[in-house]
Amino acid sequence: MFNQNLTLADASAANKTFNLVYQDGQESRRLDVSTDLTQPRLMTIRHQTVGKGSDIGDRHNVLFSKRIIDATGNILNTSVSVVVTVPRDTDVSQTVVDDLVAFAKNFFSTANTTQLLRGES
Repeated sequence: MFNQNLTLADASAANKTFNLVYQDGQESRRLDVSTDLTQPRLMTIRHQTVGKGSDIGDRHNVLFSKRIIDATGNILNTSVSVVVTVPRDTDVSQTVVDDLVAFAKNFFSTANTTQLLRGES
């Protein structure tokens, strides 16, 4: 189990602490304590079983979201979600998963985010 409170660095390398505010079964939510409930920054972790029979697997989702209320009172939601889906078949090794996670981390640690947001593929 994760610690109740997690500290993660933002884009400017400033540490932000996400405190556990909700946990039920396969889901937990943590609130960035530097934000408030009106415009929260949240971290949500969810787990679920997907597929049937020999195609069964586990889906793990980490979601970061931020709600902003603009000058006219409109609520704007922004989010980044990472989903890791792993078949329960023993042919899928931890190394396979580790490599895929490394590719995703490396992709987002470069200037690729700007190109992605421009709609490039």
